[in-house]
Order: sequence, then structure tokens, then C-alpha cells
Amino acid sequence: MIIVLKLTFFDLNLGNSTLIETSTMNMLFDLGINEQSDKNPLFSFSGDLNYLIISHPHKDHIAGISRIYYKKPKVFRRNPNIPSDLILKQIENAQTEEDKKLYEEYLNLDKEFIFPVQDANNPNNFFINGELILKHYTPLKDDVKDLNYYSLTTFLQYEGFKILLMGDNTKTNIDELLNNPDFLKNAQNIDLLLAPHHGRFSCYKQELMDYLKPRITIISDKSNQDDVTASNIYSS
Repeated sequence: MIIVLKLTFFDLNLGNSTLIETSTMNMLFDLGINEQSDKNPLFSFSGDLNYLIISHPHKDHIAGISRIYYKKPKVFRRNPNIPSDLILKQIENAQTEEDKKLYEEYLNLDKEFIFPVQDANNPNNFFINGELILKHYTPLKDDVKDLNYYSLTTFLQYEGFKILLMGDNTKTNIDELLNNPDFLKNAQNIDLLLAPHHGRFSCYKQELMDYLKPRITIISDKSNQDDVTASNIYSS
């Protein structure tokens, strides 16, 4: 059977990774890992990893990057405007050598993918990506001290079905989206939403939900002591 469009949202406990499969390519939006499970993103599909999108380099979004050698992406998308000192600070404050290595490997991948994408691999090409409409929205500023602010937002559409994948978008980031005419044109009446910042209350924005009106909302982790879930508000 030919896969037309298949999305898999991995249960990572605290983290995020979404596998997008079309008839022609495999894409990952973020690369968290659940160490207690064998159902991890990099080992959950056959064939190449055509496209890797990292919303922003926090551990719960890049933990699988240490295993990237197994399926090295052909194209790597990230926010190029993230101040390098914010990532270096993650290395400096890493609690373990393993965590430190994750951020170093992210920086190595960032340095490796500096050349223009070839047409034959371009995931924005309608014929390459399985006839998807694919767009990314990048935050406008480059002087914010919160790494979450720099989260990419990815929009996909296939046969009229609309999908919006958000990272750890802050309310400032979301306000920018709500003032972006292209985003507003595409994001009205979303079918499937991956909620910003795992569905936590601190990044819930009523104006966003009123505009998107999603049919299905994915909450990608549970409550924790630092930030309670907004799942009840999303449900209502």
C-alpha cells in the first residue's frame, strides 16, 4: 500500500518528535527520544531521513541527535537566527557530559548544512515531498534571551487537510504569528494542531486557538511541577 500521508506523534513522556511520511519522503519534526521505549523516532521507519526539522535546540527536542549517524538527513532545517551564546550557555550549564555532547552535535550539524539545498532533495518541491504544501515560520527577532522564543512553526497541507506543528513557542512568538498575513491565510481552521510548548499553560494563547479552531489538538507531555498542562482549556 502506498503511503499518501501518515503522521506519528511519539510518546516521549517529556519531549517532542513527529514523523511525517509521504509516498516519496520521510520527515522528522524534532528529535526527542524516550530512553525507556524501543519505539523511538529514528528506528520507526524504513528508508532515508529526507528532512529533519528542529524547532529549537532544547534537550527534549534534540535528544536523538546523538544517533543521527544511523539515518543522516539529506536536508536539515533550523532557525538560523538563534544567538550562538544561547546554545553555548546550554553546553556550559549541561548537567552531564552526555547532555553537553547533544548540544555540541547540534552545532556540528548546523555547521555541516551550510550549502544551498539541491533541487533533487528540496522538501519544498511539490514533486519531491509527495504533493505537500509545506511552510515554515521563523521568529523575527535575534536578541531575545529565551531559547524557546526561537521555535520554528511548521505548516503542512495535503488535499485540504491542514496540520500545524509548533515548538516551544512563547506568547511573544505567537503574537508575531498572529500578525503575519501569510500565517493567517494558511492557519485558519486547522485540522490537526501540535500545541505550543507541549500544551503547557504558560504558552496557552486564547487568541491563537480562536483563530485556528483546530479539530484535533495533540498535547505532547504530561504535567510537571514547573508548568501545569492546559489540556482542560484546550479541550473546552
